[in-house]
Amino acid sequence: MNLYDKFYLCTVITILLTRIWVYIFAKPSPTINGFRTHHWMYGLLFTIILFFISNFYTNIYLLAISIGIFLDEIGFILIRGKTHEDNYSPKSFMMLMFFVLILFVFRENVVDFYLHIVN
Repeated sequence: MNLYDKFYLCTVITILLTRIWVYIFAKPSPTINGFRTHHWMYGLLFTIILFFISNFYTNIYLLAISIGIFLDEIGFILIRGKTHEDNYSPKSFMMLMFFVLILFVFRENVVDFYLHIVN
């Protein structure tokens, strides 16, 4: 299996594990000074950090995990979800599947872009 496929597989496994975890342990996310956080925010933040530190440390699997955590809630974000049920709605799930498919198509570009920043 090549690096691109490993990246994609790791991302999909992260999404699956995140979906299972959030479904089983359905608790509201932390609220900081009245602002409610969601795990997509951590995924996006960690992805950005990985790009900034890529000259010092490069790990394609950490990138896959952070993108997976972000993508898990992409449908929830786009439908402006408010509840746990919104996150598991058919519309949210279809949007997630669309972006997972888009990631599959562009997996080589994402990995190459990330690795290109290092050089």
